[in-house]
Amino acid sequence: MLPALAVWLTAGVLIAVPAGAGMVAVTLWLVAGACTALLVVRRMPRRRQWPTAPPAARWQKLGGSIVLCCAGAALAATAVGVWAPVRLPPEVRTAAAAHATVTATVTVWSVPVAAKAFIGSGTSGRVRYRATLTEIDSRGETTRVSSPIVVFAEAAGDGTEPEIGTTLAVRGTLRMTEPGDATVALLFATGPAPNTEANSVTPPPWWLHWANDLRARFTTAATNLSGDGGDLLPGLAIGDTSSVSPTLDSAMKTSSLSHLTAVSGDTASNRDGLH
Repeated sequence: MLPALAVWLTAGVLIAVPAGAGMVAVTLWLVAGACTALLVVRRMPRRRQWPTAPPAARWQKLGGSIVLCCAGAALAATAVGVWAPVRLPPEVRTAAAAHATVTATVTVWSVPVAAKAFIGSGTSGRVRYRATLTEIDSRGETTRVSSPIVVFAEAAGDGTEPEIGTTLAVRGTLRMTEPGDATVALLFATGPAPNTEANSVTPPPWWLHWANDLRARFTTAATNLSGDGGDLLPGLAIGDTSSVSPTLDSAMKTSSLSHLTAVSGDTASNRDGLH
């Protein structure tokens, strides 16, 4: 119980404040090592027992709990310290802070769904989807990265949105998300990257392409069912909430059932869509 609590608490705090993860990890490893050394010393045979020393069993139990708590928390801190710079490299942070227009190469990892308008209850004419930012070109400098983001892009006029696994090159601006968010930034795409055609993309690999076809057929079959259940089923099963109308979305929120599609479905952005 206590080791698990220590791990969760350490991870929760450091994810929000990742800058101090390295120092916290080193400190916790040192404390765990010191407690382990003390336990070893305590188990060594002695010629004389100090009358004020606590019972050996109690000390061993307390020391073991401290070692487990510190070691577990140190592992969590180490993971945050190692992966935080990978998820959010300086180049992404600098581009977002400068509001600079960048050329971004992204790989799509969720079904594009209609993004809501900032004013009113309708849609904005844009779609959003989760993606991995794999390359960023800002002011002539290209950097390879691996950052989870949410992309907001203009909806395709012919309704053919990018499939999961598709690689796109787009122009846009980045905006940082709150610390601890599942994604590190929002990318507001303004159009395709220079010197590329609007539909110039790298299609999904074969091991994802067949799954995309299966998802599309399932969504078509589900939406042909009568009632709201057919519109909700793709969101519950495969994360495709594109068939959920604004009216149904509002009804789900009113009845406090929107968490069903938020957990099972597309959680691309906690600022937009079903929650």
